Amino acid sequence: LFGAKVGAPAITHLGQVPNGFWILLTIAIGASEQYRASVGWVEPENVPVDQPGLLRPEYVPGDIGFDPLGLKPTDPDELLTMQNKELQNGRLAMLAAAGFMAQELVDGKGIVEHFMG
Repeated sequence: LFGAKVGAPAITHLGQVPNGFWILLTIAIGASEQYRASVGWVEPENVPVDQPGLLRPEYVPGDIGFDPLGLKPTDPDELLTMQNKELQNGRLAMLAAAGFMAQELVDGKGIVEHFMG
């Protein structure tokens, strides 16, 4: 990736990524957030003054209708369970990533280097 020019511990990778990548990433994130806003929120001209940021009645936060594999449960209780599991999984992953980066800051070695010896 990036011509194998990004190296060293992961904590230093952000500064090594070319500027063009950040521009493309910003455009992609902006486009996806614009789409999410159009799916979930009522248009500002149709919102009462005392209710800014009004969500559409049928909108469930996080559900933009993208489920190509049909994994979304139809039962509301199962859906709530899956949503909670996904939130917990994401939180655990963020803690793990923070731990990896903290270890790299301490000794300058990447996570794979720790397993290799």
